[in-house]
Amino acid sequence: MPDELVRFFQALGSTILWSVVSIIIVAVVFEVLEKRYRLLDEIFKENSVAAAVLAGSFVIGIFYTVAQIVIH
Repeated sequence: MPDELVRFFQALGSTILWSVVSIIIVAVVFEVLEKRYRLLDEIFKENSVAAAVLAGSFVIGIFYTVAQIVIH
């Protein structure tokens, strides 16, 4: 197998692994926020834009942090 193909599959495996780790972290954080602050009720029933922005910022922040870990 050529060296470039091996590196490609290693990078693909690393990307998939870190993507799964990121999704799990986001799910856990979102569940904690849901149990503690009833985040989905705030977003959908109360139409709270601030709660939606808070949830979105957590998701983006976690994904950005994991992406920086993978890159460096």
